[in-house]
Amino acid sequence: MPSWADSVLGVGIILVIGLVAPVLVLLIGKALAGPEHPMKRKRFESGNAPVGKSRGFFSMQYYPYLLMFIIAEPFAIFLFIISMSASSITLGWILTLLAGVVIIALAVRGARSLAESD
Repeated sequence: MPSWADSVLGVGIILVIGLVAPVLVLLIGKALAGPEHPMKRKRFESGNAPVGKSRGFFSMQYYPYLLMFIIAEPFAIFLFIISMSASSITLGWILTLLAGVVIIALAVRGARSLAESD
């Protein structure tokens, strides 16, 4: 059985890799990128150059889907954690499948209510 120090060392290595790797990738990408063309920062409309001033950068038509995702994801994670903490493996998988059914039912209900509001 591994000792306490080995477990801390393993978690520490994973933590360092998880923090250093994204920063390293961003720095390498920035170093390898060529000069930026000013047209890249402009907003495009269906692949065409924009005409006139844009109304905004955040489209409100996708906001309800964003809210559904923000609500459903932590709910799914907590249900998965609770189901995996069950005393037996079979019960854990049954609870996981039940959690999936509940999440799908909530997503369908949310999608229907969004469709009715239009």
